[in-house]
Amino acid sequence: MDSATSETRTPLGASADNGLKIVVVGGFGAGKTTMVRSVSEIRPLNTEETMTQAGEAVDDITGVRGKTATTVAFDFGRITLDARNVLYLFGAPGQERFWFLWDRLFSGTLGAVVLVD
Repeated sequence: MDSATSETRTPLGASADNGLKIVVVGGFGAGKTTMVRSVSEIRPLNTEETMTQAGEAVDDITGVRGKTATTVAFDFGRITLDARNVLYLFGAPGQERFWFLWDRLFSGTLGAVVLVD
C-alpha cells in the first residue's frame, strides 16, 4: 500500500485507568450489531451466524424478513474517550432464547443503550 492510499491511525493506548462498560440491547433486528460496528474504533468482534429455516420456528422473523444473519452470543467494540478512559460496548442478542446472556452481560455495567426499531 502506498502512503497516498493508506490511512493514518493513532495506535490504541496499551492500557487505560477506567474501562467503562455499556451494553447495547433491543429487539431482534433493531440494529445493535450495526451500531457497535459503526461506532467502534477497533474492528469489532461479532458473533453473527447465518439464519436457518430451523430458527424460523423459534424466532419471530415477521418484522425482519430480509435479515440473513443473527447474533448468537454478543458483539464487542471499543471507544477511547481520553487517555485514561475507554468505553467497552457489548451488543446483546435480541431473540428471547438468548436473554439468559443478558444477566452476564450486564454484570459491572455503567449503563445501557436501548435501541427500538
